[in-house]
Amino acid sequence: MFTLAGGAVIYPQAEALDTIRSYALATRSLTPGTRFPDAFTTHKVPAYAYRTYDCVPASPGPLFSDLDLLVTAGLNARLDVPAIAALRSFADRAANYLDAAHNQQPDFLLLNRPELGDDPPQGSAGWHLREAWRQGMATPGLDIARVHKALHHKRPRLVPLLDNKTVEPIATAARAARCTLWQLIYDEIHAHAEDFTVLAEEFDKIAAREQGVPLSRLRLYDILLWMAMTRPQ
Repeated sequence: MFTLAGGAVIYPQAEALDTIRSYALATRSLTPGTRFPDAFTTHKVPAYAYRTYDCVPASPGPLFSDLDLLVTAGLNARLDVPAIAALRSFADRAANYLDAAHNQQPDFLLLNRPELGDDPPQGSAGWHLREAWRQGMATPGLDIARVHKALHHKRPRLVPLLDNKTVEPIATAARAARCTLWQLIYDEIHAHAEDFTVLAEEFDKIAAREQGVPLSRLRLYDILLWMAMTRPQ
């Protein structure tokens, strides 16, 4: 059983796997518009962002490629010229901080919890990670979603994923627990460590069959919460 965002979302194990499977594999029909109804045959395309974001590999090395930034559009980050220019500036400033954090500890869940607070120890992996994030959050034209989507895609096991649909329940739970948003995610994944291990292992099998990619526990957490927050009421 998964209890996420302070109890805002609850999943039995089987439902959690079904939700992740749906996110990765669900499709919708793409049909020609009325002006050219015979231009192509109706066919299936992905319904969610697994193929357009998670399955697009990050560039090697510490620097962000243009694709590393543009792929955020594949996760519903609306991009125009000012947004792309802001992302480029942010990524160039954040790259060395993110790389330093990754070199010290590439796994978010193995960081020390105080490193995820508002004042992480100077020079720690968490400090470098926060500095990478701060470069984005200080950039006009960017928001919590664009910043996290760019950082997470580059280092999916190191950077949590937050967007406009998931930040509110996480922030509400974090205020109640008197911790940061990242600490809440860290605490809840650790609290459900066995469940997340089973979920990750089961999805790895699905991904292998479907020529997809595994998902980090950070991304699994995000998908479970996002799907719950966006499903029709």
